[in-house]
Amino acid sequence: MRNTPHLKVDVHHPDILLSVEVRHEAAYIFTQTYLGAGGYPLGVGGKAMHLLSGGIDSPVAAYLMMKRGVSLECLHFASPPYTQMGVIYKLEDLLKTLNRYQPRIRLIIVPFTKIQEAIYDHVPESYCITLMRRMMFRLAEALAKRRKCPVISTGESIGQVASQTLQSIRVINAVTNTPIIRPLATTDKMEIIKISTKIGTYDISIRPYEDCCTIFTPKAPKTMPRLKEVENFEKTFDYESLLKEALANIETKFISIDDEEQLL
Repeated sequence: MRNTPHLKVDVHHPDILLSVEVRHEAAYIFTQTYLGAGGYPLGVGGKAMHLLSGGIDSPVAAYLMMKRGVSLECLHFASPPYTQMGVIYKLEDLLKTLNRYQPRIRLIIVPFTKIQEAIYDHVPESYCITLMRRMMFRLAEALAKRRKCPVISTGESIGQVASQTLQSIRVINAVTNTPIIRPLATTDKMEIIKISTKIGTYDISIRPYEDCCTIFTPKAPKTMPRLKEVENFEKTFDYESLLKEALANIETKFISIDDEEQLL
């Protein structure tokens, strides 16, 4: 102030607040701070086997898991010829979008057609979704152990569909002791859509390619399934051999930030 006696500084109520950040290569002066995504560095939270359907919810759940420092391997259940290759292309585009948060993502595709057909041949239609989900979690647990993932994660939201009521979740969870993480459990659809729009997955998710769950949705699915009844239905067909066959025929792809994909 020696050379500018006509100027005064109000340090308590400044017109402009200048911040200085000194780094090795330079010193930076700035007036505004923008918040990032927050969370933890990828990988510090471990690894999860994530169920990826291609809809709106599961990519958002994947993003939230990554935000908490959990790296993901993604698992998708395919049912050709009922589902089209367009679903796989949609998954690849979703994962390329999520590559901004995890540069390389393993996508495991499990053939699920024979399992679904066996369920619909032996089980009352209202219980089919419940049994399908139980089979999915059996397969997810097996692959999580194989890939050394201590947890499974999903895009489920409480009460959103029949298989996501609390009673359904309890019955479905009974097939596994592996912890199931549900980042979207208490969110509603509009909140999920808001996040999906923010991270750039919404327009991809709404492409008109149906996955195995939507194609095989029963007209009146059971919202309050009974565990004993479900277990009795499972005794009517040899699902274990079907699960082994599915695990023996998985397809694996790597989706990378540089768009290079490797097929094993």
